[in-house]
Amino acid sequence: MWLGLTTAAFYGRLETEEAAARLRALDVDCAEVFLQTPSEYSASFGETVKAALAGIPATSVHPLGTAFETSLFSPSRRQRADAERLLEGVLCAAEAFGARRYVYHGRSSARGRRMEATFEQDAPRIEELCAAASAHGVRLCWENVSWCQLTSPERVRAVRRACPHVGFVLDVKQAMQSGFDAVEFAREMGDRLCNVHVCDFDASGRLCLPGRGIYDFAALAMALRAAGYDGPVILEPYANLFREEAELADSLAYLRKTMEIASQKTANRV
Repeated sequence: MWLGLTTAAFYGRLETEEAAARLRALDVDCAEVFLQTPSEYSASFGETVKAALAGIPATSVHPLGTAFETSLFSPSRRQRADAERLLEGVLCAAEAFGARRYVYHGRSSARGRRMEATFEQDAPRIEELCAAASAHGVRLCWENVSWCQLTSPERVRAVRRACPHVGFVLDVKQAMQSGFDAVEFAREMGDRLCNVHVCDFDASGRLCLPGRGIYDFAALAMALRAAGYDGPVILEPYANLFREEAELADSLAYLRKTMEIASQKTANRV
């Protein structure tokens, strides 16, 4: 495994390319690039991000999927076409900075409203999206998110059956917010797990940086290794969880020690 940080940690404080450059001062092996807005969805902007990273491998791209991913399934042909153009732009950016994983939320709902599991019905369309990503050397990786469709280990099993080309992203905090331990999701994602997002939380469920909460990251690391996982582990905190970058550095050091992730600072680890 190798340890990374998302540029989304600086959302609202820095622009994406500025956040990418800031990662160079931290002990990270890789980066996840959060593309904030459609003006960033292009190959040319991807090249800007690549230059800002200065050799840090970008292992995944995470767009603001709530802005268009639900529209990829719209009954309106025009709405679908507009969403497809946005997706294509994200994929062009990802190809430019070398990311091979697309963090996909899929259909979203108002938070707190349970979404139907329509995986069999949606499978042909999802496979089309997988093919679009593959054309850019990118794999579509579905993340467990409490306010979208992938909310339980059982639903992961359903996606595995219906969508053979989909990979998965495991999100620790979203698992907790769905009422599960992340390890339960990891077991079902199995050999199709491609990316891991980590954050911590206290006994009341309030989010915090890893090392300040109660989650057992050593147990998570053991479960990931048991499943044969050797991919990115991305620290994904909201910007309001820290004031100083030194706090991020401390949390990364905690994760590296607790999860026993050796430094993998080589540009070919993508």
